[in-house]
Amino acid sequence: MVSNKVVVLGGTGFIGRAVVNALSKHGYEISVVVRRPERFRDYLLFPKTKLVQMDSLLSSEALVRVFKHAGLIVNCLADLTLKTEAVEENDYVAVHQQIKKAIETAQVKRVISVSQIGANAGNATHSWLYHLGEADAIMHSIANAQTTILRSGILLGAKDEVASCFKRQLNLMPVLPVANASKQVQPLAVQDFAKALVASIQNRSLFWKKVEVVGEERMTMKALANRVKEMMEKEDAVVFSMCRLNARFMSFLGALAPIKSVSAVQMVLLEADLISDTDFSTQFGFEPMSVEQALAAYVLTTHQRERYNAFRQAAGRNLEELA
Repeated sequence: MVSNKVVVLGGTGFIGRAVVNALSKHGYEISVVVRRPERFRDYLLFPKTKLVQMDSLLSSEALVRVFKHAGLIVNCLADLTLKTEAVEENDYVAVHQQIKKAIETAQVKRVISVSQIGANAGNATHSWLYHLGEADAIMHSIANAQTTILRSGILLGAKDEVASCFKRQLNLMPVLPVANASKQVQPLAVQDFAKALVASIQNRSLFWKKVEVVGEERMTMKALANRVKEMMEKEDAVVFSMCRLNARFMSFLGALAPIKSVSAVQMVLLEADLISDTDFSTQFGFEPMSVEQALAAYVLTTHQRERYNAFRQAAGRNLEELA
């Protein structure tokens, strides 16, 4: 059994927030490591959650002090939405070497590390996937700890880097250019990813494993964009493929870009197809939300959601699926 004291690294991004929320709901005592605690005071609203200030993750001594009484380390540093809390890519492997050293010194027995499908230290073509693969290998080799690497695909939720971008673009104009339109993905609600992470903590069948975590429906990015368009009832909107050069330029412009359907994070995430043959419900013991259910919570307006609920009720579907 794992102690209920958890240290979360990279807990302030899109994935990390969902993970902290899920851990809190299950009664864990959580320490979220941050550089600037004043920016994340809202995390103190999560029960049994505190912020721990640390200037640099390159100090194994400082990490040992934080890890000393923890039963579990959750590493979400692969989350590309960490912004000012992110580890520089050039430091990414070195940071994980220090994390490994600190975990071994503090004798932590359980580690869960978030990564991405496609991470591969043998592939130097894609810099980020290469560094992720190296970091995964480091975490997987921690002595005397039961480590699980969870490799995610496209995750959906409010403020994500995919469907939220499509929604912004469609609210701006009835034209939706899609970067990496032919890339294959299996979208999963971020809440289900977080729930799966918590379910993995005591699951011995996942100890010392690298596990791909994806939803059950496979589609292209263009098909996902069309799904958002349909749910927003933008019948006249035109969805089309965006050339990679233009997509890179728009992602470089960031908030100043006239096209809002692409982001820098999205471009890095989609270096490769984000698909897997693994079965989510078999691995984690519950059925994930469908793409439709995941999108409905934040893509639809209140008025649309009310209409959508009526349609679902007429079809005999469970309205709680949209909560």
